[in-house]
Amino acid sequence: MAKEKRIWESSLRIRGYNYIESADFRFYQNNGTRSDGMAVRLVPRFNTNTTLISHSETGGRSGGSRFTFPTAVYVFISVSQDLEGNTDSSYWSQRLERNGTVEGYHLMRKTTQWDNMVWSQGISVAANGYLDIVWHGTGGITSIDGNSWSHYNFLVWQQ
Repeated sequence: MAKEKRIWESSLRIRGYNYIESADFRFYQNNGTRSDGMAVRLVPRFNTNTTLISHSETGGRSGGSRFTFPTAVYVFISVSQDLEGNTDSSYWSQRLERNGTVEGYHLMRKTTQWDNMVWSQGISVAANGYLDIVWHGTGGITSIDGNSWSHYNFLVWQQ
């Protein structure tokens, strides 16, 4: 006999299993260090649960930031990062890595004007797993905003 699904049993529970936490980070300083293969170095604006969303500013790939999760979670990441460069040819990109494995590439067309790299991705992470947002293409970047035009947002809920 099939189990009956009861929608009232699958609702979000506050301070319990499946509650949602959030965090917003920004690039650590205007025109800060970035290179291909380096995790994006970020500093927090806010983090509603530093135990669930554990951030190390320089503990990631090549001295960038790493996000570790002590329990199995789902993560939705949205990125909005302003960049400016010295060429209109080719692309800049970032990639999302889970436990050192590439899980997604995200790019924008290079430009000599300020423009916005925008992407989002949802991913599951096992207990004690980690995520790095890694620079994949940085050639020609001359300016990067580390203030109000830089947002790396995380929505996290337990599996």
